[in-house]
Amino acid sequence: MIKTPNMKKLILLLFIPILSFSQTYKDVMSIKSVDTYKKVVIENGYEYGGIDGDWIRYGFDVTRDSTNTIISAKIITAYNTKDNRWSFQIPMHYPGFFSAKEETENASKYYSITKEIKANCKYYKILNYKEDDYVSYSCSESSYKGKIGFVISEGFGIIRHFPND
Repeated sequence: MIKTPNMKKLILLLFIPILSFSQTYKDVMSIKSVDTYKKVVIENGYEYGGIDGDWIRYGFDVTRDSTNTIISAKIITAYNTKDNRWSFQIPMHYPGFFSAKEETENASKYYSITKEIKANCKYYKILNYKEDDYVSYSCSESSYKGKIGFVISEGFGIIRHFPND
């Protein structure tokens, strides 16, 4: 069977995720409490994933097992009610059809948000959290006190809030 260019495009489209999350820089900057965090994630199509200690968890495009427990999600987010810290963990790649890795559609959102953070916020310093170094910024637009940091670690783009000490 001879594959035409149109067939190649069709095959490629079958392996590209259709869904993406619609978080924006403005959404991230609006998070100032557990209530506004929930508003942002619920309005952007995230599903409640439960409470684990002080962490409230949500997932985007989740898969659940027979007990209704989330076993996978395209994006994971959590909010710590004890110290008002939150994060979004975005997979940056998936196994590719034509190459070893393909960038996820959600990766472009990570790059878009971090580009706006760099353009609109003032560099603060490198902050270390759980052995990862995050570049952090002080954002006057942020409704929340603290810093916004980001890093790509172990295949995930992570955007995290660091509360003031």
